Amino acid sequence: MTAFARADRPLEGYGLVWEIKAVNHRYLEISPRLPDALRSLENAVRERCRKALARGKVEV
Repeated sequence: MTAFARADRPLEGYGLVWEIKAVNHRYLEISPRLPDALRSLENAVRERCRKALARGKVEV
């Protein structure tokens, strides 16, 4: 199974775009791709995904 979601929103003069792509996978594998300025949020993104998902190969 494959899933894709995209949301965008203006935020204080910037555009914020969030995309999630997932394919069926035996284990949970999360690959966040954040700009360098937001790299410090990578662990928080992984934790949120772990709470919501049980398995799959996920690109955020």
